[in-house]
Amino acid sequence: MKKTLIVSFVFAISFVFTSPVHAYVLQGRHVLDLMIEKLGVAETLFVSQRLIFYRIASSADTSASATGDTPQTTANTGDEAVAAAKDIKTNEKVLVRETIELEESLRFVFSDAFRSDAKSQNSERIYIFSHGRTLTIIDGNIVPDAANRFDIYKDILLYRSRKAIADRLLELGVDVSISSLGRFEDKIAYVIGADYPEDSVNQLWVDKDTLLPLRLIIKGVNGDAGSDTAEVRYLTWWSIGETRYPSRIEFYQGDNLVRVNQARNFEENATFSKELFDIEHLKMVYPRTLSFPIAPGASEEPSEVQKTIEEFKRIFE
Repeated sequence: MKKTLIVSFVFAISFVFTSPVHAYVLQGRHVLDLMIEKLGVAETLFVSQRLIFYRIASSADTSASATGDTPQTTANTGDEAVAAAKDIKTNEKVLVRETIELEESLRFVFSDAFRSDAKSQNSERIYIFSHGRTLTIIDGNIVPDAANRFDIYKDILLYRSRKAIADRLLELGVDVSISSLGRFEDKIAYVIGADYPEDSVNQLWVDKDTLLPLRLIIKGVNGDAGSDTAEVRYLTWWSIGETRYPSRIEFYQGDNLVRVNQARNFEENATFSKELFDIEHLKMVYPRTLSFPIAPGASEEPSEVQKTIEEFKRIFE
């Protein structure tokens, strides 16, 4: 009898330590419920923040820009902040890490609408999402909407119902029926959409301890696996009344940091005019950018407005 009890005890302990971990992982939709609860119950949120864009340019490119051979990024957008953060020698060329800084304000009407106003000294980009529709305005002109992987960071913060966020994740190619446990740096997280350590599919990571979003990994635009990997990291969470919001959001293209959102101020349950999100109203207020063929004999040099529009589009793409 004693031997039987010992064997049974050893077998039970072995079963605990050798059973698959994923057998005890919460289902993806349950994790989304807990995440939404932690994000809070406010109706609206206003955020003011600084945007920092990073790009790598060779010294040859920089020289060409200075001589006028290639339009310089900061000249077109009116940004005064271009800082050389790091020099890298590659094939006898010096690569300079440059930054472009903008000011941005965000307006969330949770689950329904979102508006971003990003400004440099001389230019402005407005992006509106309202009930599934989008509109982009650059320097007072409506421009054709283009898929932008980094605009989707808002979706994880905007939707406050399990069905809404689950539907959006499915649109992005994240299979919410799959969940596992993974480790990122010093954090354990629920991985929705992948069986950790699978990294070839789209996935959302939710911190196991805080139940707040940690990472969103997307292949290409809207789940197009034929493109490279974009990753959003939600960091340094702040409490604003009943709302939680990441004061720092980092964006990666492959392994390269390409953008940072650094929050400065918040206002919970702010009051917004409905016209700020009314796409039909805004279409009447702002003209649409026209794309006519260049007439014979006309100059092929684009206007300053068109230059600024194209530069802003490149920055945000």
